[in-house]
Amino acid sequence: MNRGICAITIAWVLFAGCGKSHEVFRSLQDFTGKKIASQEGTTFQKFIDLVIPDVEHSHFSSVPEMAALLSSDTVDAMCVDLPVAKHLTAQNTDFAIFHSAVAEDRYGFLVTKGSELGQKANEILSRFIKDGTISALEETWFSADESRKVLPKLNYKADFNGSAGTIRFGCESILIPMSYISKGKIVGFDLDIAARIAYEMNMRIDFIPMAFDALFTGILSGEITMAGSSISITEERMLRYDYIGPYLDGGAVLVIKKDRLGKDNT
Repeated sequence: MNRGICAITIAWVLFAGCGKSHEVFRSLQDFTGKKIASQEGTTFQKFIDLVIPDVEHSHFSSVPEMAALLSSDTVDAMCVDLPVAKHLTAQNTDFAIFHSAVAEDRYGFLVTKGSELGQKANEILSRFIKDGTISALEETWFSADESRKVLPKLNYKADFNGSAGTIRFGCESILIPMSYISKGKIVGFDLDIAARIAYEMNMRIDFIPMAFDALFTGILSGEITMAGSSISITEERMLRYDYIGPYLDGGAVLVIKKDRLGKDNT
C-alpha cells in the first residue's frame, strides 16, 4: 500500500444508487480516457498510467470520499489496494472489484536491515501461514461483520511475561481494514498478525499511529522497530529495509459500480 485511508463509516452505503450509467467495462482498456480516483500520496496513478492510457486522474484524502463520488458517477472508478477493495465491496453491495488488477503486489512488515527481530518474526509468520492462522484472519478482517474485528486477548502461553522486550509497531490509523481506529481503539488485520508474532516471541507490543511516509523514517531513526499498513514489498525498499513476509498477496485494483461490469466479467 502507498497511501492513507479514512476511518470506517457506514455512510459509504448511503451514497449507493445516486446515479446510474449504462456504459460497461470488460477490459482495462475500456477505462481509457475515463475518470479514476485514487488517494493522495500514493503510487496508484503511476501504476494506472502503465496499463491504461489517457486517464483523467483525481486525488482525494480518503476512501469514503472516493466511494461517495463513485456512487454518484462523478468518477468511473477508484483505485485502491485489494484488501481495502474487499472490505469496501463487503460493506457496499453496489460496488464490485474489476476482474483485472492494475498491478500485482505483496505486503510485508518493515524492520531494520539485518534485524534479528525480522529473522525470528519471519519464522513465526511462516508457521502462521502454514497452519491457516493468516487465512482465518483474512476471513475475519475482510468480512462485513464488524463485531468480529477486535484484537485478540492472547493467553495460551503459561510462561508468557513479556521479558523479551517491546515491539514499537508503527502503523497508520486510517487504513481500513489493515490498521484503523474503531470505537476509540486501534485495530486491524496487520495489527492482529503483529500482536500474535510479538506474543510468540515473549514480547509486548505498542502500536504507534503515524503517517505512512513516517513509517520509513521511523524505522531508520529507531523511533519504531517494526512497521505495517499494507506496505508493498519493492526492490528499492529492500535495499534499505528488511521485510517480515510477505504475509498477503494483493495489488492495486479498480472498484466500480456493479452495474457497470461487462457480461464477461460477472
